[in-house]
Parts: sequence; C-alpha cells; structure tokens
Amino acid sequence: MIKTTIPNELFSKFFNLVIRLEPENLHMDGEASPSESRKRENEILREWIKLETTLGRRVEQGEIFDTYWQKRRNGNA
Repeated sequence: MIKTTIPNELFSKFFNLVIRLEPENLHMDGEASPSESRKRENEILREWIKLETTLGRRVEQGEIFDTYWQKRRNGNA
C-alpha cells in the first residue's frame, strides 16, 4: 500500500495530538489522577481516529515525528 502524503492542515492536527499524548502532558506533570489521564488519552485517541478516517488511512505516531523532523531539516516546520 502506498502511503498518501498528509496535508499540512491534518499534519498540524496530528502533531498537536502527538504532543498532547506525551506523558508529561497526558499526566499533567503528575497532577492528574490515573483515571483523568486515561480519560484524556481516550479522548485524544478518538480524535486521532477521526483524523485517520478523514485521511483515509492509519497513521502511526512515528510517522508524524519523522515528517516533523524532515520538515525541520528542509526549513518547512
């Protein structure tokens, strides 16, 4: 299967979700209870699935990071 390029608008949304999934953000630097963290993670993952549906394919977090660093290298980030 050939991966379609992620349009910039969707890429920005995926990148925002990746950042929100970082442990320090997800757990609010230890301030959130485990149930709050799980709830937050589940909400983010639902948003992720909606974006994948819009794009028409699955997207891994690693792909978002790889694309981000590639854009930075090329001066497009």
